[in-house]
Amino acid sequence: MENEETELNKITFDFPEDKIKLTLIHKKLELHLRSSFNTSHSSTTIRNNSIIIIKIEGQYNLYGLGESGLPPKKKGCYLADINDIKNFINDYSIHLKNVIEKKEEISEDNFPIKNLPKFIYILIHALDTCPSNKELYYNCAKNCIEGAIFDLCGKIKKKSLVSLINNIDDTNNLPNEYAFYTVTIVEEEEFIKALYFGLKYTQYIKVKLNKNYNHSKRALEILNNECNKIPNYKGKWSIDLNSDYSNPEEALKFIIEIVLQYKEKIYMIEQPFPINIIEQNEEEIKKWEKIKEKCEENNILIFADESISTEESINPLKKIISGINIKLEKCGGIRGALKCIKKGKELNLKIWIGSMVGSTLLMNLASSIIPFSIYSDLDGGLLVDDVSNPFSGGFFWDVNKGIILSNDYGAGVNVKEGFFKDYII
Repeated sequence: MENEETELNKITFDFPEDKIKLTLIHKKLELHLRSSFNTSHSSTTIRNNSIIIIKIEGQYNLYGLGESGLPPKKKGCYLADINDIKNFINDYSIHLKNVIEKKEEISEDNFPIKNLPKFIYILIHALDTCPSNKELYYNCAKNCIEGAIFDLCGKIKKKSLVSLINNIDDTNNLPNEYAFYTVTIVEEEEFIKALYFGLKYTQYIKVKLNKNYNHSKRALEILNNECNKIPNYKGKWSIDLNSDYSNPEEALKFIIEIVLQYKEKIYMIEQPFPINIIEQNEEEIKKWEKIKEKCEENNILIFADESISTEESINPLKKIISGINIKLEKCGGIRGALKCIKKGKELNLKIWIGSMVGSTLLMNLASSIIPFSIYSDLDGGLLVDDVSNPFSGGFFWDVNKGIILSNDYGAGVNVKEGFFKDYII
C-alpha cells in the first residue's frame, strides 16, 4: 500500500478552450524487489521511482500515468534521483503556466499522435521548450511526464499505445519471442532461486556479471547446468557486464576462456566496454573493434547500453557494436526512443528494448515500441514484489511465445485497489 507522504509535487492548470482542469501530481513509488538486484555498479533491494499522474476533469474525466526508473546514480549514465525529478517538475510547471498564458499557436508536428485536444500539444510544447532541458537529468524527468501524456492519449483515443504509435489494430500476433528475464550477481542459492522463478515465464535469461573472473565462470556453469535440465531447452542468454571492463585485453580473455564455451546458447554481450569508450584513444577503440569481430565470428553480438542515450550517441559507437539497448529514461521518453530506433536501423544495428527496474506500468509504456524489435528484457513487473507493485494487467508472459501485448487503452494497466485513491478517477 502506498505511503500518502510520498506526494512531491501537485499543481493544477486550467485549459478553458478544452474545458478541462488538469492536475499534475508527482509521487515517489517505493518498489521492493523479489531478489537483490546486484550489478557491477550497485546493489539494491528497494528502488524509489518517480510516478507522474495527469488527472483531467471536465470535458474528459481521465488520468494518465508515467514512470521513470531511478537506479543509483552513475556518472555518465544514470543521472537522476527523485529530487532531480521534483526540481524539474517545479520548473516545468512554471514554464507550462507561461505557455498557457501566452496563448501561442502550438504545432502538432512534434507529437506522433494527431487529432487530439489542444491541451495535449501544449503539454508537449512546454516539455520540449522547458528552460531546464539542459540539465543532466532532463531525459529521465521528461520521460516520466511524457509517459503520462501518452497514456492519457490512448485513453482519449480509446486505443492501446502500441496500436497508436505503430498504426496497427491487432497487437496479439506481434513477434517478441525473445523476452529475457534478469538474474543478477548474487550467491549461488539465490541465483538458482531467481533463475527458476524467471524460467517459469521465459527460457531467455539475462545474467549480470562483472570482471570477477571466478564468479562469472561459476555463474555461467550454474546457468548451463540448470538450463540443461530442461527438456529440449532452446533458450538464449544475454551477458550484461554493465561497463565493468576498462581493459580490452581482460575482456577478450574473459570472452575466449569463458563465454565461448557456451556460444551456442549466448545471443549477446551487453556493454563490455567503459561508458566513455569514445573518449579513449584510437588504439584502444580498435581493440574493442577486434572484440566485436571475434564475437560476431562466433554468432555473438555486442550491444551498447550505458553508452547510449539520445540518437546523437549512437553513431560514434557503430564500429564496436552490433546493436543498441534502448531505454525510455535514457532517450527522454517514447519520442526519443523512436528517434534512436530510426538511427539504429539506418546504421544496420540490432534493436533491443530494455528498461530500468520498475513497475508493471513502466514495462508496458516501454512495450509500446516493441514492434521495432523482437528482443527485450521488460521484466520489471516480475522483479518487483506483488505488494509494492501498484499495477496489474498489461502484457503477459508466455513461456513459448514471449510477451503477448495488451489491446487495452493507453499503457493498458490497471491501478490496484488502495493505490493513488485520491488522484484517479
